[in-house]
Amino acid sequence: MNDSMNEYCCCRCGAVLPEEDVNLATGFALCRSCGHAGRADNVERPRYITLDKCSMNGRRLVYRRMNWGGICLLVFAVMWNWVMAAFLSNIFSSARSDMHAVLLLFFMLPFVLAGIVIPAIGLLFLFGRIVVEVGQGQGRVFRGVGPVGWSWYFSLSGMETARVVKMHTSRGNFWLVSVPQPNGKDFLFGWANRDEKAAEYICTWLNRKSI
Repeated sequence: MNDSMNEYCCCRCGAVLPEEDVNLATGFALCRSCGHAGRADNVERPRYITLDKCSMNGRRLVYRRMNWGGICLLVFAVMWNWVMAAFLSNIFSSARSDMHAVLLLFFMLPFVLAGIVIPAIGLLFLFGRIVVEVGQGQGRVFRGVGPVGWSWYFSLSGMETARVVKMHTSRGNFWLVSVPQPNGKDFLFGWANRDEKAAEYICTWLNRKSI
């Protein structure tokens, strides 16, 4: 099954061209953004990436792909929390001194927190999304489920060249997107991404000059 779709872009400004503006037989097109007439670039866009306009008067990319490992985490979280609930119930129901119970609860605190974090990660794997918005010389990366998540901001003047960076970890390889910043450091995002094609397309999208 093909998980990508063809997308035509202007070779001068990088704007996405509607199919009606492209001569599919010859590959030539007229770009309404910059007025360039010539051969269009044929780019493969993964089907789990969608494009839209954003509130920053720019461009918006949404990357949403289910990681079925989230189901395993949710099942494990149910078992983990069941054990924790039984243990905590035993603490409160047994005849122990208040000080003894407080010490036990303090000791169990990291395990209780793990019971909250693990299902949250499972939901993120199953229903999470990465949203990239660029416009007016800056960009924003959002990662989360629905409206709940975290945002990071970076500079994007149009002169930078985003590139793919391969990271080797004990959990395998990750494909990150790296964007040069004015302070000399690169802005990196996509730490959970294992899809090289997705990272390559996001870089191509970021490097487009037109919004």
